[in-house]
Amino acid sequence: MMKKWLIISNIILLAVVTILLIRGNYKGRTEKFLQNKLEMKDTYSYDMNPIYKRETEKFMLYDKQADKVMLGNSITEQADWNELLKRNDVINRGISGDITEGMLMRLSSVLKAKPKYCFFMGGINDITRRVSYDKTLKNIKKIAEELKANGITPVIQSVLYTEIRFDGYEYNNPIVTILNEDLKKYCAEKEIIFLDLNEYLSANSMLKSEYSDDGLHLNSSGYAAWARILEELFIKCKFMSED
Repeated sequence: MMKKWLIISNIILLAVVTILLIRGNYKGRTEKFLQNKLEMKDTYSYDMNPIYKRETEKFMLYDKQADKVMLGNSITEQADWNELLKRNDVINRGISGDITEGMLMRLSSVLKAKPKYCFFMGGINDITRRVSYDKTLKNIKKIAEELKANGITPVIQSVLYTEIRFDGYEYNNPIVTILNEDLKKYCAEKEIIFLDLNEYLSANSMLKSEYSDDGLHLNSSGYAAWARILEELFIKCKFMSED
């Protein structure tokens, strides 16, 4: 009986050690992967986007001026912000597939509109296209600084998490967390408004499934929620709500 119990105990001990080794190895591999991702070398440039030149040139043709500009990628581009917010003072400067480098390079189309406020969201395409983390963060900071230098108040909106249906979400979302933490810290230091959309649109570091049909882009429910968040900000900051 004692011998049998000893064998069982050894088996249990071996199983526990094996599990701990596996977990330790997984944690080590995960940390190494994350570090490699943060230090990744750039292989993608904004001008590799086939529609970038066309859209940027089109924006420079427009002469309309507005109080607010929405600057971003496809997540911004896919909404009619005047319709969504029931306003007539918003200009959309989103380009599908754009990265933060591209947004920085086309700030002239924002400055031309002479807005009082620029609502910026960018970074997820940098992450998925393996743009180096430091470059992404520096680009966003430069965008904010350039806007302020031209008398425009920047509003930095958090990078949205992706959802399980989006390929690579399990690797990209940890970077989204780090980027948002750094942006929030930067905004606090520079007295810039940081609008945390993930507080409403995400849970457990993942975009809520009811707000997206593909795990990355927002559906009508997602845009409706985003609009409510902006409207709450306008109410809180009354100077933003003036037409």
